[in-house]
Amino acid sequence: MSYVSTLTVPQARRFQRAALTATGIDSLGTGSYVSAAVVLFTQHLSVNPAAVGFGLTLSAISGMLASLPISALADRWGNLRVFTCSYILRALGTLVWVFISGDAQYLAYSLLFGVIDRSAASLTRSLMVAPLSKEDSIRLIGLTALPANIGYGLGAGLSALVLFLNLPIIVILGLNSATFIFVIILYRLTLRDLDLSKADVSPSVITSWTRIKSSLDSSHRRRIVFDNFLFSFHRTFLNVYFPLAVVVYAPNYVWVVPVLFVVNAVVVALTQAAVNAWADQRNRHQKLWGISGLLLGISMFPVPLFAAVGEDVAGKLLIGLLIVQIAAEIAQSAALTVYMVRMSREENLATDLSAINLGGQFQNITGPAIFSSLVVPERWPLAILAGAVIGARGVLVLRRPSNPSL
Repeated sequence: MSYVSTLTVPQARRFQRAALTATGIDSLGTGSYVSAAVVLFTQHLSVNPAAVGFGLTLSAISGMLASLPISALADRWGNLRVFTCSYILRALGTLVWVFISGDAQYLAYSLLFGVIDRSAASLTRSLMVAPLSKEDSIRLIGLTALPANIGYGLGAGLSALVLFLNLPIIVILGLNSATFIFVIILYRLTLRDLDLSKADVSPSVITSWTRIKSSLDSSHRRRIVFDNFLFSFHRTFLNVYFPLAVVVYAPNYVWVVPVLFVVNAVVVALTQAAVNAWADQRNRHQKLWGISGLLLGISMFPVPLFAAVGEDVAGKLLIGLLIVQIAAEIAQSAALTVYMVRMSREENLATDLSAINLGGQFQNITGPAIFSSLVVPERWPLAILAGAVIGARGVLVLRRPSNPSL
């Protein structure tokens, strides 16, 4: 199903510019907060380092559990309205961190803050998708990679400056909070004179529970959720396993880690929109979906070799695997965007988008523990098993008949 945007061409362009600007500003605040979070928790909130990871896991779990109910509320009460409430709570909730102290308070507040903070992505995505045609939405989501990466980098740089100058940590928290308010204002001003028929659905007699249940009723959608769980492990391969493996097996190559992270960000930012548009034609998204899983699965098989080869060989092999993961990331992201936009119903937009992303959220919870353990040489059977399962799933997707309705 494909609906046509009710916006005029100038309105659509204005909305897309606003969405890209909002993405950059939002990422600026997120980058400043995330890059300084460990310092904030351990040095300013007196949190035991061992508790930091557990708190982040609690936050991810509560966010995943809350994402569907909050998205269902957005479909009933209006995406823009619930989005505004969510971002106001994020802005206020960020400032509350200055009053938190000790492990117990940190863990409790991480659980609470995750409900609002981690469930915001689906609301933002539904707000970008609703006023536009599905073709334009898919391209727009790809275009957001550039401002997102720029904003994230600038935010991290600002946090580094604040920490270097030993300024109060409230500067970083205040910046993050202010970006949320700016994003609210920008979206509300941009959407004020536009047709919000898709972005603000009137309350319905359908209950939120029915919406949630219907979002997972489709066997095709459930398959995508499961595939997304497996295929999005490229994130933890890139962000967790690769740095750890370099430190353990190729310490003379540690300089490569930040360089390749920059390369990853640049390549994704410059290519994602074009790949998204290409994937939206002739069911190419399904091929990219399967290829992303196949690439990730194949990348797992060399893991047992790192302990047996020399440092130089290990370093070069890791660089090669990282390049493969960048390709897998671009393919997976493009295919997932097409699935999310094309398989989400207009009347259930936010809930369907959130449901399809459940696999990725669950990967965020389980991935770090799994991939950090793969650095231990004795865990090589786990790498082979994971590679076989993910690779086989990728092959199955490539052999699966395409869905002409998308």
